[in-house]
Amino acid sequence: MIEIENLRKAFQIRDPQARWWDTLRGRGASRQAVALDGLTFTVPGGAFYSLLGANGAGKTTSMKILCTLLLPDSGRAQVAGFDVVEQPRRVREHLGVSIRGERSVYWKLTGRQNLEYFGQLAGFRGPALRRRIDEVVEVIGLSARIDDYVERYSMGMKQRLAIGSALVHRPPVLLLDEPTIGLDPHGARALRRFVREDLCRRQGVTVLYTTHYMHEAEELSDRVGILHGGRMVAEGSPDEVRASVTRREAIEIQIQGLPDAGLAALRAHPAVASVTAELRRDDVATLNVAPRDGALPVGDLVDVATAAGGRLVGVQVVRPSLEDAFIALTGTAVSDTGEAVAVESRSTSGEAGDA
Repeated sequence: MIEIENLRKAFQIRDPQARWWDTLRGRGASRQAVALDGLTFTVPGGAFYSLLGANGAGKTTSMKILCTLLLPDSGRAQVAGFDVVEQPRRVREHLGVSIRGERSVYWKLTGRQNLEYFGQLAGFRGPALRRRIDEVVEVIGLSARIDDYVERYSMGMKQRLAIGSALVHRPPVLLLDEPTIGLDPHGARALRRFVREDLCRRQGVTVLYTTHYMHEAEELSDRVGILHGGRMVAEGSPDEVRASVTRREAIEIQIQGLPDAGLAALRAHPAVASVTAELRRDDVATLNVAPRDGALPVGDLVDVATAAGGRLVGVQVVRPSLEDAFIALTGTAVSDTGEAVAVESRSTSGEAGDA
């Protein structure tokens, strides 16, 4: 349904120190910033695909090329079999787009007026438009508030309306760029459920979703692609991306009153690569045990840890997260605001805090 092959896009960035009259005359110093560098991926029909990356990774540039707002420098992109450069009108007919959604609707109009406006832009008129608006209102769950002014909506309601505006013409493909930014946890969870269950699962809409929130991609996606510096550094199901970094699963053992001898014996076990320990105020030590090779003998390790004394409180298997994989692949974490944060290289199963 979406095909991108060897896509490249670069921008000329002017030197901020250049004299203003040189910049006006096009003579100021500039540099080339590469936003996309050979990007290739495919989204099958009816799938939920997430593009993961920090700000500046190339997510929004990819979206803007797909919805015909930007032209690529080279490469090929198709939506529903139509080329974004050669057949932009046909692409737009098959596409719904919400880029930073709450600002893509008109706050001084009612929700219904917004839908009427976007429906008319898509060519709907009269009874056909009214029927389609009624269908969309039911899908986005705004029946009780659709005739209120949008400025009175919550952030989550504005996001839902923005998505509804993109659905009026029944597009088979939906592009959502960071739709949960600024939402409270409850609103973000409701929006994710709506997009995943109502649109993708029940309506069969193909969704391309950009986010820097790892838990969103892990919860929602059939497939994910990790973008870093305009390049795709990993792609597959969330499980496949995690496995591309490590197949190892750590175990977490909680012991109250753990003696030093127990910790030393655990670290000396031949199946153990490393153990990190975190002590709580109630004298409970949380041990994160990473395997040297293959699966860990959980029962043996519990016996070793408690042989010198201490009471077992709990034990569980801890698998690497998508965030662990992202850090391992890019060398960066992502802050809540979407900025890349450099981190030291680490094993995905070697720290108790990763659980």
